[in-house]
Amino acid sequence: MGKLLCISGDSHIVEPAEFFEPLKKTFGDRAPHMAVTNPDMGPQLQMGNGKVGLPAAGFLQQNADYTSPKAREDMKRGYDLALPGCYDVAERVKEQDQDGIDAEVLYPSLLFNVYQIEDLNIVKATFDLYNDWITDYCKPVPDRLFALGALQMYDLDHAIKEMERCKSLGHVGVCIPATAPPDHLYVDPWYDKFWAAAQDLNMSLNMHIFTGATDNHGLAPRQAPSRANGPMAFAGAAMTIADIIQSGVVERYPNLKVVITEFETGWIGHLLKRLDWAYIRGGGERTFGLPMMPSHYWQRNFYATFEDDPLGIATRDFIGTKTMIWGNDYPHGDSVFPHSQQVLNEILSECTDEERWQMTVKNTVELYNLPFELTGPEQALVNSVPAPTEKTWRGSLPAYATPSPV
Repeated sequence: MGKLLCISGDSHIVEPAEFFEPLKKTFGDRAPHMAVTNPDMGPQLQMGNGKVGLPAAGFLQQNADYTSPKAREDMKRGYDLALPGCYDVAERVKEQDQDGIDAEVLYPSLLFNVYQIEDLNIVKATFDLYNDWITDYCKPVPDRLFALGALQMYDLDHAIKEMERCKSLGHVGVCIPATAPPDHLYVDPWYDKFWAAAQDLNMSLNMHIFTGATDNHGLAPRQAPSRANGPMAFAGAAMTIADIIQSGVVERYPNLKVVITEFETGWIGHLLKRLDWAYIRGGGERTFGLPMMPSHYWQRNFYATFEDDPLGIATRDFIGTKTMIWGNDYPHGDSVFPHSQQVLNEILSECTDEERWQMTVKNTVELYNLPFELTGPEQALVNSVPAPTEKTWRGSLPAYATPSPV
């Protein structure tokens, strides 16, 4: 039997406060930097344009119930909440072993809000700095940590050059905004040279929650951020998926790979059904100019990550398990660390060995060309992990939040 594998396709680094110091030396107070403006929130990203971004603490407390007094008090602690593995790679490997994880694909954290800074020179410099910094972070364990670069989408010539540089640095893909700048939606042929470059470089385009080029994932300002950036965030991602498919982007670039990250997956089956129905009722290829139904492009060109979403698993036949990638979201508030194996054993209990293998190993290895030999579903056999006496991960609703029977 091959080695038992479990790979997180959505994990994170939380940029330390000192990461931003070179930017402040160059751009002064206009540079993004960490500071406390609200004592109850601890250090937050100051974007240099009057906007305040996400707090460090929200990225550093796992399985957080933000309504609890402890969680609210912990917010004030900021970076003091960091697990040893957040900044010590040797300790991170130990925490991977603790969680039953063999490797992680790494996204940024605090940089999510940088997409909304208006000064393009600052955005470029921040992402260029990050792409070097994350390379150095992963370097000690190249078979355990795999970096994604970060790109702006305003100057496409620079973005293409930086994507080429990311490829040369060993990054396995690049992050771009989950919702496009309003003056250049992803339907715009203006992006074609970028899509072509990503396809030629075999670099996935990863769209993580909170990474819209505008506030609230492109939703109207009157739609409160507590909805747009939380339970309704998928609405912005759904528009992006529809734009990329219906405008013919993935028809023109059939090998382009798009990864929709951390919006969970329970909504995707319904979206695909509605897109297909619109295609059929609208006259199919005659109206849309597409020879295949939207769901076929999804199966060929898209992936989506999940953590502990049983609704997505229940609708996996519509979504397609070959498009689904599991991640533990370490070390964020939504993270299922260190309960990953317990969560997987629960939410994948009805899945076949083949389906589990696809979602926890095969899809991630193939998408990113990771250095693991794929031997078959036996690599992801159900781990024997005793269930805790009390469920502590986010996917297990407390009794008061469980829907009442009708």
